[in-house]
Amino acid sequence: MELVKNIRNYKMVEETFQIKNYSFSQDAVDNLAISDHLEENWPVVYQIYNDSEIYIGETTNLKNRMNQHLANAEKSSLRKGSVKVVFDKTFNKSAALDLESYLIQYFSGDGRYKVLNRNDGMQDSDYYRRRNYRKIFEEIWDRLHKLGVADHTISEIRNSEIFKFSPYKNLNLEQMNVVSEILQNLDEAISNNKKSLSIIGGKYGTGKTIVIMYLAKLLVDLQMFDKSHDDIDDESKFTEFFKMEVINQRFKGKRIALVIPQPSLCERVRLIFRKIDLGNVDLQVFSPVTFANSDGVFDITLVDEAHLLKVGITGNMGRTVKEINKRLFNDEKIHTELDWVMKKSKNVVMVFGSNQRIRPTNIVFDRDVKKFEKEFGMRDYTLYKQMRSEGGEEYIDYIDFVFSNGLHPAIKKEFNGFDTKLFLDIKKFVEAIKEKEEKYGLARMVAGFAWDWKTKDKKDHDSYDIDIDGVKLKWNSTQRNWIGSKNSKNEVGSIYTVQGDDLNYVGVIIGNELQYKRGRFVFNRKSYADKRAMSRSQRQVKEKEIISEEDLLDQVLRVYRVLLSRGIKGAYIYACDEGLRKYLSKYFNVVK
Repeated sequence: MELVKNIRNYKMVEETFQIKNYSFSQDAVDNLAISDHLEENWPVVYQIYNDSEIYIGETTNLKNRMNQHLANAEKSSLRKGSVKVVFDKTFNKSAALDLESYLIQYFSGDGRYKVLNRNDGMQDSDYYRRRNYRKIFEEIWDRLHKLGVADHTISEIRNSEIFKFSPYKNLNLEQMNVVSEILQNLDEAISNNKKSLSIIGGKYGTGKTIVIMYLAKLLVDLQMFDKSHDDIDDESKFTEFFKMEVINQRFKGKRIALVIPQPSLCERVRLIFRKIDLGNVDLQVFSPVTFANSDGVFDITLVDEAHLLKVGITGNMGRTVKEINKRLFNDEKIHTELDWVMKKSKNVVMVFGSNQRIRPTNIVFDRDVKKFEKEFGMRDYTLYKQMRSEGGEEYIDYIDFVFSNGLHPAIKKEFNGFDTKLFLDIKKFVEAIKEKEEKYGLARMVAGFAWDWKTKDKKDHDSYDIDIDGVKLKWNSTQRNWIGSKNSKNEVGSIYTVQGDDLNYVGVIIGNELQYKRGRFVFNRKSYADKRAMSRSQRQVKEKEIISEEDLLDQVLRVYRVLLSRGIKGAYIYACDEGLRKYLSKYFNVVK
């Protein structure tokens, strides 16, 4: 087919760039660089796509790069598809690389295509006038959306779960260094036929889950890489792992498991990875139980939110747990879900945040994780930079101090670009969150478990769970992807529906289970409805360990700190207890 040029020349910010359309064919490529030097010797960013797949790239020689892709068997499915190229006379190499990674992230989040790119070195690098270029990038995406290449707007994608949990992310330098060190740790263990355990720690919002998802795709990329027809950016942080034959070959053919403790999140991540090119690599997404019931041993097991793994599950799962323990350990002793993971894995990388444990049945670091320290040569890595809240690390630290019985902040703080308010009227609180939902989307009400879930099995519209001064509200009508469900903006979610998720605005209702009396936080058992959170694990029962009121208070305070960390743009608070409202009014701007 003949090259189709100049279909449209779109004027955008400062009229500096245009998007041209070509066919992905030899005839079209042969006609490149005849009269336009931007096609021959200039940084450009392109997308090659058909009805179901897309590849995004950047180059300074479009014709050579297209010829390389046409000769690549892995791109054969894209032949006779389309190519869209972004030209900009102001682009330099840094801007082109940044736009390339930007488009990879958003096409992955858009969900229309299976993205064929690797994420071998997507790093959040700064360069001259980057902020200005980023504004242009948004205009480029808007134009691609209008051209019908993408299904969703930027705001829609940013609010989607597929974007949140996509493995295509620009890592900051701290995250890059952690991934690099973990890869070295894995390579060392594999080459010496030893076991390894890498722990990724850090406060909520530091991007621990991003690192795990990124690492999962990177391990797939290492297995898929073939130097005979693939190339790698020399500036990639992970170049040596791809280009050094001896290292690259050690990762080939390895079985990879990704274990997600939360059932809802597990299914969502499984669907996300189905939209990514994994080739023939053996990567499987499991819950702890399905992982324990899977066949064989895994070479590399990645575990997100490992602090939510359980000790000695009871109830409906009791029989299944006994069967697993019998098969894996040939006994009926009390084992943890982490024991299952370690038994079936040669190398383990896990996220663990002790400050995010929410039940007594969750595993404990010192007792359950550290016992594997010698056998697996445990190494710790900690993330510090706040990636979620626009209030930054300062806001997260502030919340930790405000919601503790230790040292409290000396003065009230405000956070530039992050909106915090304490409401004294529940009606105004609900209205404020709904206003933010209309403006930004992803604004949700959440609460501590201070009310029974009476509507769980009721279908009538008039029933409710929460009644505060005549304002009647329902708990979440589903536990699976509640945030994305159609009714969620009118409901109240619990800790079990939002842990691991981001919200633009979070509205936290603090129930009467948490009170403030005589200068300290107090746990009120009468108003606590989370029976599972008060239940002891099998191990605690066996060892006659009592859960004290102080233990429950610490647990409730942890829950509220986690809930208040969910917001990107702001956090609104309503407290039922009068003493708590008075205490919190010292630290947050009050809306009467």
